[in-house]
Amino acid sequence: MMNDWWGMKFEMTVRLFFGDKAYQIAGQERTAKYRAEWLAKIGKVLLKQIDEIDTTPRHKQMLMTEAESFWKDVRLVKADPWSLVYTLVRLCGRLLGYDFVRGVKVHTPTYYQTCEQYYSTATIQGAEALQSYYDKKDTISIRRSIVEQLKEQGFSDFKIALVLNISEYEVKKLRKGISSGTAEKQA
Repeated sequence: MMNDWWGMKFEMTVRLFFGDKAYQIAGQERTAKYRAEWLAKIGKVLLKQIDEIDTTPRHKQMLMTEAESFWKDVRLVKADPWSLVYTLVRLCGRLLGYDFVRGVKVHTPTYYQTCEQYYSTATIQGAEALQSYYDKKDTISIRRSIVEQLKEQGFSDFKIALVLNISEYEVKKLRKGISSGTAEKQA
């Protein structure tokens, strides 16, 4: 029973990174070689993702040091499990903004979703596949009403374009009710 529990924890951990490519690998947790291979693959993902983080040079260096340490240790197959635990806890701490081994947070993590990530999340949670199309169509009508409100307040097309970060030409098309491919791309 306990082996099944560890196997499922292992599978769910690996699936967090690789999805269905790691489906039904729970049994591989018992074999050090396969466990190490999967963890090394996760280590590579961590290194690539950390390299893309927008942070200070020192913070990135420290994050990379922890991720490289994890990646090197898991490839040993017989790595000391406590060494891995400590490395991962340090990596988590650094990802949360701790540094200088003084118990001080010197960075603030910020998370956001791109449009693609937002719609991937929505789809996974059961949203309609065409949701992004409907939302974009709706954003044009919302943008049109904002243009009308700002125009009623006396703002010029130029000023409205600056506020909405679109061209003056697009503002004029929105005021006239003309839907354009450019306006849709901006939405």
